[in-house]
Amino acid sequence: MPITRMIDLSQDIYHNCPVLPEFAPPKFDYLLIGPRDGWNLEQVTMNLHTATHMDAPAHMADFRQTLDAIPVTAFQGRLVLAALTDKKPGEPVTVSDLKVYEHLLSPNSILFLNTGWGAKRSWTREFIYESPYLSNEAAQYLVEHRIRGIGIDHFSIGGTGPANEETHRILLRSGMWIAEGLHLEDPELARGEWQVMALPIKVRDSSGAPARIVAFQWEQEGA
Repeated sequence: MPITRMIDLSQDIYHNCPVLPEFAPPKFDYLLIGPRDGWNLEQVTMNLHTATHMDAPAHMADFRQTLDAIPVTAFQGRLVLAALTDKKPGEPVTVSDLKVYEHLLSPNSILFLNTGWGAKRSWTREFIYESPYLSNEAAQYLVEHRIRGIGIDHFSIGGTGPANEETHRILLRSGMWIAEGLHLEDPELARGEWQVMALPIKVRDSSGAPARIVAFQWEQEGA
């Protein structure tokens, strides 16, 4: 069956784009410039957890399970989009917020949390420090439902507060992968059923990597 629709869920990587404040932002050097040199050639210096990226258990749990060792079949599944744009700044995503999606959670599910923070992406205090985040209890709830992957439209699934490290550990200890820095604002995502394909750059022995993440729909049988 052919793919009939596709939506890019990825944020751009660019010079000095927002990152966790303790890390240096990406640096772009233009080694060759087309009108001058006849070629364009860019060099980028950045950490692997920049813009839209994925975390492996090696990031903060099982340091042996790197992203490149995870089978690519684990990077696709059915999208479950949680509508959480009514969350206030700094408010946790709780178990009760996710209960409404419980009937959709399975080992083939990829849950993405649409908090609206992807549209705020910038070097502001609000975006960096005040995002909604997944609580420790909600993380454990998702582990118990054995979903395949979890994502959010901020650069940290646990925000930048005290819950962050434990939220990461709970999720990654289970073998789940995490996608961060998503773009989830397209209203079409709330209509119909979508599949997700998340393909990280294949970096050897990596705790994470930038990724191109898309949602897509198949042609319906008999259509």
